[in-house]
Amino acid sequence: MEKISAADAKSRFSELISRAASGERFIIQRRERPVAVLISPNELERLERSSQAARRLAQALGQDAELLAKIERREVHPAMAAFGLWRDEPDLDNLAEEIYAEREQASGRLGLTDEDFGQ
Repeated sequence: MEKISAADAKSRFSELISRAASGERFIIQRRERPVAVLISPNELERLERSSQAARRLAQALGQDAELLAKIERREVHPAMAAFGLWRDEPDLDNLAEEIYAEREQASGRLGLTDEDFGQ
């Protein structure tokens, strides 16, 4: 994906539209920070279909609809979708306890304390 300054994109807009229509993608930057993307309508449609398919899959796997809505509103990170799918796993119930026990055991061997682990 080619990166283009906003000023360059403005001066070459017709050319970039033609190139995007043929499948090229452009990141438009202002002060070297991405502010927009220029893609073809077909590419946008493909991305939206992929997003909808991922949402349907997450729902089929038992993901909470409210969590999915929060992800869409960008209130929580998309990685939370994976966490939500594991919420009912019995093996995860004791995971925190096991981690703390292993830390405690390691601290005794290495002469470390809970403060060394941020506790």
